[in-house]
Amino acid sequence: MSSLDESHLEVDGCLNFRDAGGWALEGGGRMRTGRLFRSDDPVRVTPEGRRAVAELGLVAVVDLRQHAQFVRSPGFVDPAITIHRPLVDRVIDVDNPPPLTDPEHLADLYEEMFERSREQIGDVVSIIGDRIVSGPVLVHCAFGKDRTGIIVALVQAAIGVPAESIADDYARSHEPARRRREWLLAEPLHDDPPIHRSPAYMFSAPRRSMEILVTRALDRHGSLLDWTRSFPLRDGTVERLNEGLREPS
Repeated sequence: MSSLDESHLEVDGCLNFRDAGGWALEGGGRMRTGRLFRSDDPVRVTPEGRRAVAELGLVAVVDLRQHAQFVRSPGFVDPAITIHRPLVDRVIDVDNPPPLTDPEHLADLYEEMFERSREQIGDVVSIIGDRIVSGPVLVHCAFGKDRTGIIVALVQAAIGVPAESIADDYARSHEPARRRREWLLAEPLHDDPPIHRSPAYMFSAPRRSMEILVTRALDRHGSLLDWTRSFPLRDGTVERLNEGLREPS
């Protein structure tokens, strides 16, 4: 699981559909593969891409997009197993954006997302815990790096994925996010968001951004597990995440 190609799946119409597992865990064992997937959105997914997703046997898809994004096209799977839990992600004013030129700027944006969506984040992590014990789960947003990135980081933190691996997993979104931005600019759909008005740096995933975020979390909470537990999780969520995602040595 050390390279971008090995983690990404061929889903026609997506550029950032991948397995979030495979990481060695603190204390031994590994994060299971084939159990937690993460992705960009299904707006451009082809019938061939949908068949590839169907073969994964997903028991749930957690869609983090805002309502205006959610209703643009059919989701990845049957609506009966699609759970829509929007997270706040518009934390910049595209008419007067702040300077976004440094990994720390993205870490700052993620911290603002944490503050504005604490209840929703706790709910999403709890939902993943509820479903992951039964089978594979997909969590996604639009580009699969920001909203999805912080949720996957918290799940990985809960089960003992080391800080450096959490940062490595996040950084796997860097090239796909840049390529997706270029695709949307070159072949826009009529209802695409105006990404040309947002700083290009928004569509990157530098490893250093997650390093900063995790380091801040460790400074404040003392451990990655306590970072995840600082959100309002339902009772038993961490235990269920470990049951569904932790592969013994």
